[in-house]
Amino acid sequence: MAKVICDGCETSFLYEVVKGLENCPVCGKPLWVDSDTGIDNSEKVDDSQNEILSFGEGIELGENDSFDADKIDFWWYSIREPKTLGENDDGEISTTCTSCGRLREMPYHLIAKVNDFLLLDPRMYERCSNCEKKLRNHILSKRPADWVDPRKHDICRTDYENVPKCPICGSTKIHKISMTNKAVSAIAFGLLAAGHVGKTYKCDVCGAKF
Repeated sequence: MAKVICDGCETSFLYEVVKGLENCPVCGKPLWVDSDTGIDNSEKVDDSQNEILSFGEGIELGENDSFDADKIDFWWYSIREPKTLGENDDGEISTTCTSCGRLREMPYHLIAKVNDFLLLDPRMYERCSNCEKKLRNHILSKRPADWVDPRKHDICRTDYENVPKCPICGSTKIHKISMTNKAVSAIAFGLLAAGHVGKTYKCDVCGAKF
């Protein structure tokens, strides 16, 4: 996760993000050439982040374990240490699936933590209960601060889909036909009211009964 720093606005970017750009996407100045001296700064890449993103000596990473943001399977957003709630509390890590946004809790199997990254026990096997994404990368990065739950739109849409609608005009302006209304119709009209008594709702827009 090497970084590139713009000389113009001093904004830092991940090298993988800007390696194909000539100018800074923030201020527009040349990203690889110093605008004052004309000196090529293509080698000016901050590799200090690579040193920070290490869990220390003696900890070996698995073949799928990576700090690369594109390879993170789950973000974490809170940790409950073991025995926080009592002697029998095993602790847990609250996570978010990076693919579908499903929130879930994982058992506490934390091997190491550095900055915003966690390393879980490589023997741990988990998958998202919604999209079935597997936990292959046992490195979890902290959930972005500007993260927005992508399911909110789906929740609103699902709620709308579950609202009864008129099968004729599609309106949601309907009301339930009361048992009293059915009884009065049956007494007043007898067999002629059969079509009314057998219905549950009436549309306030088109008058259809269903």
